[in-house]
Amino acid sequence: MRKALALVACFVIGYLIWSTVAALVYLGKADRETTRTFAELQRVSAQTLEQQKAMEYHATKAYIEKVAREDMLMSDKGDTVILFPMSRTVLEPVPPAPTLLPRVLSQLITWVKGWF
Repeated sequence: MRKALALVACFVIGYLIWSTVAALVYLGKADRETTRTFAELQRVSAQTLEQQKAMEYHATKAYIEKVAREDMLMSDKGDTVILFPMSRTVLEPVPPAPTLLPRVLSQLITWVKGWF
C-alpha cells in the first residue's frame, strides 16, 4: 500500500512539475509575442504621426506656394521672371554599323531581341 501511495505521489508531483514548466514556457512565449507586438504598434504609431504631420503640411498655403513655384514654374504677382534661351541643336543620327550578316538574318535577330 505504501509503495502504491508513493508511486501515485510521484506521478502527481511529476505532473505538477511538468505543468508548471509548460506554463512557464507558454508565459515566456506570450511575453515575447507581446513585446514584439508592442514594438510593432509603436513603429506604426510613429509612422501614422509622421504621415499626419505631412498631411497637415500639405494643406498649408506655404506648401501650395512652394509646389506652384518649384514644380509648376509659376510666379507671383510682382515677381521678376528671367527666361534664359535654350539651345536646340539636333544631333545627327548615327548610321548603324555595317554587318556581314544577310539582311533576313539581321531582321530575325532584331525581331528576337524585341521579345526580351
